[in-house]
Parts: sequence; C-alpha cells; structure tokens
Amino acid sequence: MNSVFLGLDVGTTGAKCCAFDKDGNLISIGRQNYGVIQPRPGWVEQDPDEIVKAAFNSIKQCLHGIDQSYQVEAVGLSSMFHSTLLVDANTQKLTNLLIWADSRATCVLKNYQEVFENLYPLTGCVYHEMYPLAKLIWLRQERPDLLERAGKIISIKEYVLWHLTKSMVVDISVASGTGLFNIHTKNWEKSVFDELNVDISKMNQTVVPSTVVGYITKECSDITGLKQGIPVVIGAGDGALSTLGSNSMDEDKLTFMVATSGAVRKISKRPIIDPQRRTWCYILDEENWLPGSAINNAGIVMSWYVKNFYADLIDEKTDPYKLMEKWASKIPAGSLGLIFLPFLTGERGPYWNSAARGIVFGLALHHDRGHIAKAIVEGVAFRMKSIYEALCDVAGEPKQIIATGGLMKSDLWTQVCADVLGKTIHRINVEEASSFGAAIMAMKGVGAIKNYDEILSKAVKIVDSFEPIEENKKIYLELYEIYKDLYFKLQNNFRFIAQFQYNKAPSE
Repeated sequence: MNSVFLGLDVGTTGAKCCAFDKDGNLISIGRQNYGVIQPRPGWVEQDPDEIVKAAFNSIKQCLHGIDQSYQVEAVGLSSMFHSTLLVDANTQKLTNLLIWADSRATCVLKNYQEVFENLYPLTGCVYHEMYPLAKLIWLRQERPDLLERAGKIISIKEYVLWHLTKSMVVDISVASGTGLFNIHTKNWEKSVFDELNVDISKMNQTVVPSTVVGYITKECSDITGLKQGIPVVIGAGDGALSTLGSNSMDEDKLTFMVATSGAVRKISKRPIIDPQRRTWCYILDEENWLPGSAINNAGIVMSWYVKNFYADLIDEKTDPYKLMEKWASKIPAGSLGLIFLPFLTGERGPYWNSAARGIVFGLALHHDRGHIAKAIVEGVAFRMKSIYEALCDVAGEPKQIIATGGLMKSDLWTQVCADVLGKTIHRINVEEASSFGAAIMAMKGVGAIKNYDEILSKAVKIVDSFEPIEENKKIYLELYEIYKDLYFKLQNNFRFIAQFQYNKAPSE
C-alpha cells in the first residue's frame, strides 16, 4: 500500500482537506465553504458546528479522490489564527465563534489600555481588536455570565480536534496568536488572566505542533470514511504552516501572501519584537518563531467592487476575478493618476488603525471601470509594501520572496506586486501550502520524516519568477509617496468618519 497524509485546513472562508503522498505530490483535494454571521455592526461570527460539518465533508470528498492503493497514515491540522469560542464542561458551545474580523471590542479596549498595552514584548501581539485577548476583555465587561459558565475558552482548532478525536489540547502556534501566550516561556501569560479575573485552567494544555494528540473516533469514522484509530497531529496556525509548506524555512526567505487578506512572514530562530509595534511575532514550532504583519484588505476589496457595482455582469460561468483582470490588464501602471486606498475594513499592520477607511483619489472623467480595477490591485500592493518594509526593518531584507495565496496565481497581481516592491517575486509549484504544511507536520509526528527538509527539498520547486519592470517601478515609487502622504494627513478624518458610520449604522 502507498502512504498518504492528510492536511486539513480550517480557514476563514472554508475547510479544505488535501492528501499528499510521501514525496509531497497532491493526490486529492476536498473543500467546502461556509459563511459569516454579522448580527450587529462590527460583530463577525461563524457557527462552529457548521465549520465542523464542512471539515468532515471536505475529508469525505478528499477520500473519494484516493484509490484503494493508498492508505491514510495520519491527519495534520491547520486552522485560522485568532478565533475565540466558549464551551461548557461538556464541550457544548456557549457562543458562536468570534473570528479575527470581529471588532466588537473596539469600544472597550481603551478601558484596559494602560493595563495591557505593555504586553506586546511578552506576547508578540499588538493590543488590537482582532486578538482573542480583546474578545476576553469584551466578554469580561459585557457578558461576564458567559465567562463564568464557560468550561473552556478555545479556538476553532480545538473544537474541530474534539470532534475528530474527543481530545482537547492546543498547539503553541495557534496559542501564540491569541495575545494571551508568552512567546518566550511558551506558556499562557498568567498576568493577563489574573487581571481579567479569568481562571487560567479554562485554557487547554499547549503542545508542540508535531504532537500526536489523538486518534480518529468511530463516530468520526462513520461520518467521514476515515478509518478509526488513524493518528491526528495537532499542527499549527495556517499562516505558519503556509511558510512551512512553501519551503520558506530559511531566515533569508520571506513569504508574500495575497488572498482575501494579505500577509508577509519570515522565519526567525528567536522572537523579534518591533519597538514601533508594526509587526507581530508568532510561533511555528519549538525551534522557529514567525515575525510578520498582515493587512485586512486584499482580495476582499476586489470582491466588494464586483459584487456591488457589477453583479449584473456575473453569472455561474463568469469568474469575477478574471473579469476584473481582463479590464485591469489593459490599464497602464499608475492607472492614469488614480490611487485607491483599500481600507474597507480598517487596517491591521503596520499601524493597526481600525478607523482607517477607503479612498478613491484622483478620479477624473478619463477613468473607467478598468482604471478602478487596476487601482485596487495597485492599492493592495502599496499596502503589502508597507508591511513588507516594516518587517524588513526588524527582521532584515530577504534574499528570496516566495508568493503564496490565491491572488498570486494571477500574473497581473504578481507583476504589480513585483513592480511596487521593486523586487523579484518567485512562484512555486505548491498551491495548497497550508494544507501541505499540515501534512508535513503529520509526517513528522508519526515518524515518516525526521526533519522538514526530507520532504521540502524534493517537493517544492520554483516554477516562475517576476522581475520588476523598471519603468513601472519608477511610477509606483512616486505614487507610493502620495499614498503614504494621504494616509497620514487624513488621520483625524478617518476617526471622524468611522465614528459617524458607527453611529448611523443600523443596530440589527
């Protein structure tokens, strides 16, 4: 029998299960999407039970694509960072899943700023509404009854793991993205729980990502088709595993991810803390830290543009992203003087300004839908450059930039990003890097490999490279300065309009 290893990735928009053979070849894939629940302005939730069903269905689909000559040896888990869920003593949900995009805590964070803003050097997490720390602050102030009833405070990783194995632990990678975990001692930061009067025993035990933490139960086997008793390896956070799965494990490499959101990440052998607090620092495994920064607004902005302005042009046969690319590809660099600041959902790195809002600057009669589409791509690239520069300031310039994420499959997006950065960007043959990273952790956990390089060196190859076009690079250097000038000069206006929008938004 040939061995396969499953990488189950539970992300923000859907679950994906990929089967890889011992050489890292993708054999089969299954996926199922799920939505978000937005009951009030700023509240962004998901149904954890819907996510579990999607995860199980993705496993089932994946197994249908594997013939009988293959045997599943282990399952590795990848999940989104920064999710929060309260469950009772019987692991029944008390809340929906609060995800990174949920900003309900914005109004209460200032009440605890003096207490918690100095946690950053310990936790590597900026004091910001996206982190589970902010959710616990909100719960302590607004719903203390739920905190008292909670048997455990968990992430979606732990909830999915429970339904796979009836085990309940969390990896140090996902824990490092909570704002509640000390990235130096690799333990929960007790001072946070003492300050919030939350029993630290409500947090699960932490383990390293290559740990076998349980085995597929009969109940899970009956639903998914996985054999009972297959070992499950805890894995890590999705961004961390994307770095692993793209073979960006050297300190001179940087992963450049553009999808619904965007991020830059760089492996380090030590924690890296930015004195200006522009970057975060999470953990990949027991030997590697992951400094980086992220933006909220990437592919989500193009999706907004299509759905709200051109829905009548979209049907089941039309890929909206390809339609936008068709329009944008005809437009020269700089969009004839149109600049788009894509802060549609506020800002994460490098300045962590949730009040920032979107701007179309320079609009004139000679601009059409194609110019706006191209300006969106360029605006996202400017945002990516801002976090790239911040990361390079604290972690050093990379020798190689590796593209990941769905939008970097596009030649247009990749070329614009190369032109804006003024750097060569390389694309690799691995399209499902987070799932592959989870499968690699599964291999390591059950002893199929001794180290990452055994599989990475033969599985991951550069397939093409995008050099910056000198003429475009010069144009973008000029426009990037205007972009920055606009951003910094409009800080008061951002705060005013964000408050205005909040006050005028419907309550339900």
